[in-house]
Amino acid sequence: MKTFFLSFYFAIQSTLITIREVFVLHSFEVASKLYVKLKTGTSWNVHTRQLLSYPEESLGYHLGCFLLQHKFEPQPLCEDHDIFHVLTGYKVDTAQEIAMQYWLWGNGKRSPFVLLAMLVGVVLYIDNYDSFADAFFNGKNSKSIHDLDFKQHLYSPIS
Repeated sequence: MKTFFLSFYFAIQSTLITIREVFVLHSFEVASKLYVKLKTGTSWNVHTRQLLSYPEESLGYHLGCFLLQHKFEPQPLCEDHDIFHVLTGYKVDTAQEIAMQYWLWGNGKRSPFVLLAMLVGVVLYIDNYDSFADAFFNGKNSKSIHDLDFKQHLYSPIS
């Protein structure tokens, strides 16, 4: 009987986690489309293949490798987002995306999108709270990079 209840509990837990992931993923897609519409500036007009032709030690090359690894192309007006992944080491799953937003907030980036992602983390990802707190303090204790013009640094060494 105990085995039945445990397996039922884990099935419910697994289903709830899946529902959470689908809900958050859909919400982030909607929010990112809105973010792009509201964002000002110009697109870099660069593609993964171009980035892979940069010198191997450069930020541009490492960005190209990241994009290729995840089968991404730079999102116009949001190209710096993937650079934050390259520089901070955060992965692209939902909890890691949220952790990166905590890192960016700690690093000084202030935007409604970052705040929204952090709120989602607090409400729906309590199981990751320690990693979010660590990310915030790591961002706070790191050199400020949130406001750099990364397009100007694509040829710069990543070291």
